[in-house]
Amino acid sequence: MAEETLSARLVEVESMLERSRRRLEEGSRLVEDAHKLLAELQQALIGSPRSVSPEDSEEAASRLLQSLKASGGDMPETLCGGRLSVDQVQRLIRIDGHPIGITEMEYRVLELLAFARNNVVTRAMLLKHLYRRSDDQPQPKIIDVFISKLRKKLRNASGGAEFIETIPQRGWILRDIDATSGA
Repeated sequence: MAEETLSARLVEVESMLERSRRRLEEGSRLVEDAHKLLAELQQALIGSPRSVSPEDSEEAASRLLQSLKASGGDMPETLCGGRLSVDQVQRLIRIDGHPIGITEMEYRVLELLAFARNNVVTRAMLLKHLYRRSDDQPQPKIIDVFISKLRKKLRNASGGAEFIETIPQRGWILRDIDATSGA
């Protein structure tokens, strides 16, 4: 009799586990769908295409970099409501007037974000900007490392302000906001 009770209990527990697994999968799908909808809304707000193929992304990277080179140094003295400044001569950044120590690669990431301010910068664009030759390029995930370290330094120096925004499945953007809305 005890064996029958244990068998019945085992079937009940297996059934509970199966229901839990299905709910978890459904929850994961809902989260994924929510991320996709958020990305679409953000892209609609900034007026960019919904999807970018690798070829289009590469072409966009080339066009952006060509226009940056052609414009010659059209970066404003201050960004983000005056809180962030980039000294192109000394290759130095300042938050609220205080210099921040960053690496050369972090500087170059910020440089491209600043030039492209208010526009999405893709991983392909950053790779092309940082590594001129395609045979020099490391794993694309290195961009995430540079962005993460740069964000942390900017956040620490600014008392928690976020200057670099992630646009899901697209890239990053440095929003050049006015001083009244804060950074």
